[in-house]
Amino acid sequence: MEPGPSGGSSPTRKRNGMRARTRIDSLDHDILHIIFSFLNIFDLVRCTVVCKSWNAVLNRSKLLHYKMWQNYSEFFNDSNSSRRELNLSLEELAKMHHSLSLREGRIDIDQWRGHSVRDWFLAFPFVRIDQCRMKMGLLLTGVGDKVMRLWSLDRYKCVEEYSVPDNVSLVDFDFDESKIVGLVGTRISIWRRNGKRSIFPSQEGTFSRGLCMRYIDPEAVVGCEDGTARVFDMYSRKCSRIIRFASVLIGISLTRHLLRII
Repeated sequence: MEPGPSGGSSPTRKRNGMRARTRIDSLDHDILHIIFSFLNIFDLVRCTVVCKSWNAVLNRSKLLHYKMWQNYSEFFNDSNSSRRELNLSLEELAKMHHSLSLREGRIDIDQWRGHSVRDWFLAFPFVRIDQCRMKMGLLLTGVGDKVMRLWSLDRYKCVEEYSVPDNVSLVDFDFDESKIVGLVGTRISIWRRNGKRSIFPSQEGTFSRGLCMRYIDPEAVVGCEDGTARVFDMYSRKCSRIIRFASVLIGISLTRHLLRII
């Protein structure tokens, strides 16, 4: 007589054959319906794009139809209207809501002194702090004096400070989680978050006059006075390509898939 399977092997085999439920799928449809019923129509629309299961629950329950008919009858007069008519009504309502929010919505403004420019202003009356970049809950400020400051937006406190050499001016900057990349004079300079600073070699990192700069690892793009955008590889520290434009570049918008010139 052959031995039967052990008590521990069968459940393991059964578990391996089943698709593990994610946390977002762990709630029963009836429970989701109850939760969704407490939301306003704009939150419901956001929930439809969270995942397929939530979208299916909302479509089956007709909650969007009901909320639209109950609260916005002037946009949605028939509770039996088609899905297409519902989408058109929601689009009109969203436009109105967005416009109203811009005109009458509440705005919280937090202000704090980021730089003391009194001494600099006495020597250079036209100097001002006019650059900032915000990423990952941090704000980097500078351009105008000889220091860049990294601020925590949770506490409004300076968490790190980076000095600019006295003999050059800071034109523009960008940053990520590990470094600050600055356009300093006619060179690209890097400040590591651990405090070390390095500068591109003169034969590779110079250009006529840089007006603006953006950085997304592994490249930095500098817009120059001569109408070129120079793309630098941050690891080889070499200019990988030069893009020529008809006019002077005053701004650069850079994503991982798109370079936009202003």
